[in-house]
Amino acid sequence: MRVSLNEIQVMCRKAFEGMGFAPGDCEDAAELVGWLHLQGLDGIGALAQALGFLQGEATQPFTLTDDDSTSLVIDAHGQSVLRCAATAVELALEKALHRGQALLRIRHCHNRLLLLGYLSKAAERGLHVQARWEDARQRHLADFTAGEQRPALHSEAQPGTAASFEQGVTVLFTRPAYALPVARATPRTANQGFTVDAGTWQRLKQLSEQILVASTEASRRHGAGGGSDAD
Repeated sequence: MRVSLNEIQVMCRKAFEGMGFAPGDCEDAAELVGWLHLQGLDGIGALAQALGFLQGEATQPFTLTDDDSTSLVIDAHGQSVLRCAATAVELALEKALHRGQALLRIRHCHNRLLLLGYLSKAAERGLHVQARWEDARQRHLADFTAGEQRPALHSEAQPGTAASFEQGVTVLFTRPAYALPVARATPRTANQGFTVDAGTWQRLKQLSEQILVASTEASRRHGAGGGSDAD
């Protein structure tokens, strides 16, 4: 089925809210999925792979295991990278802007591709960003030139067996020695819409309907037409 960029972002925002994301995080994550589509990276497909991790994770915290002036290490405890991406990237970005360089490592996380939308915002603010991660078959590199929104992506086969690889991602933020103009977003046209899997779209719709269930339960507690406790 084909849907517009706006439909993708609205549906994703509601689905993230239904999964327990905070309001601001819902907006950020939905924008990220749309950004992936504009880059030709199938945001809905990437999100579909994350849904199994995201559902039921809302109350599971991530852990800050190391934090100094130029580095940040977070343990996601096997959750999707979306659960900590917004906070982690913002903290590392501020370190790099102040110190010239920062290293972010997110350990034990899944769906690393979903991190790229957040990294593009750091690149737009004038930082050179490199993200590296690996799986059982390949090593991956996403390289954002400072001031650019779209990364150069490279993958190569793992040498031999990679039984000992860790499911994580390492990101290096570097401030160039000379100032660069901040890039203005110039997304590719999306007027023609995007093709998405109908089954995945239905799953997102079901998640979004959990908002209505929660709202209905709250309405019953307060009574139809009732005001707030402060009235």
